Amino acid sequence: MDNNSNAITQILNYALDYTSKGIMIQDTNRKVVFFNRACEEITKWRKEEIVGKDCGDIFQCHTSTGMCLTEKYCPGMEIFKGRLSQASRELLIRRGDGSESWVETSAAAIADSEGKVTHIVTVIEDIGERKRFSDEVLRSKTLSTLGAFTAELAHEIKNPLNAMHIQMMVLEREIRDIPKIHEKSKKELLETVSVVQKELTRLSGFVEECLHFSKTGELNKRYVDIHGVLDEIVSLLLPQAQLSGIQVELAVASELPKINVDRDKIKQAILNVMINGVEAMPDGGKLLVSAKQVEHEIRISCQDTGPGIPDEVKDKIFDLFYTTKDGGTGIGLSFAQNVVQAHGGAIRLEPSKKGSKFVIAIPIN
Repeated sequence: MDNNSNAITQILNYALDYTSKGIMIQDTNRKVVFFNRACEEITKWRKEEIVGKDCGDIFQCHTSTGMCLTEKYCPGMEIFKGRLSQASRELLIRRGDGSESWVETSAAAIADSEGKVTHIVTVIEDIGERKRFSDEVLRSKTLSTLGAFTAELAHEIKNPLNAMHIQMMVLEREIRDIPKIHEKSKKELLETVSVVQKELTRLSGFVEECLHFSKTGELNKRYVDIHGVLDEIVSLLLPQAQLSGIQVELAVASELPKINVDRDKIKQAILNVMINGVEAMPDGGKLLVSAKQVEHEIRISCQDTGPGIPDEVKDKIFDLFYTTKDGGTGIGLSFAQNVVQAHGGAIRLEPSKKGSKFVIAIPIN
């Protein structure tokens, strides 16, 4: 009988250790007594680093706003205190590699024959991809709504702006033709008209960008050679870059397959990312642009040697109208992301020792 019990215990331990879901068991002091292989994979912590320690000290569970859940709102503690028999919650945890990840935890009590809770078993599931997908869907719907609203608003503003611009041109001509006005007064009036005209021109340009952004979802696809597209962009950007003392290097892998894209929109999206890199190096530097095939997609990398993007704004750089540049519209990177996503691809900011590195991934088919 004892041998059978030991054998069953071993089988159960083996099954728990190799199940695809993370399983963690804690005692009444919240010390971890069991931590399976899936938990190691999800949390990037090794069993030896976890067992015998308080899980709160290790994972530092918190919400997206940073509120700590280790003590006051810990699901496990609520169960130990008898307030809950089981609990589920989405948490952000600190992983063993220093990163943060979203997990979903489902905790339940393990009681002895007298009904006293002796342990807590928690099933842990990595929901990072699910969260990212949900965020992308929400962002896509938001951008779609913004695009429609922006197009309507831009059309409403465009005609009055054009009319104002024409009226200012007429006013400028009439001021110049007035014979009896003092030259100093005439000069001051013309300077005022010039300021208004410049602002009208700036607003007209902004309206055009808004209209351009609103049309990012309309794709006219055909198979194109990405090497040729990148050559065109570099030739277009090179004079501006050289004026700022910036070297532009292009490295494209040989015999890349053609990709099915809207050539003009993809070209504009890549150009926007490269312009962002050039503008990040007003004192000169180097912009390295490369392209290669990785499985079923083409990856285009734009690496600059500027000061980089501060951590506190990295989550905002693709937001529509967000900018840290004087005179910037905050549309360029948002437009680029919208276009790339419309092609089923992705654009991301990757870690870099120096400067910023944007990677655009576009499916071949």
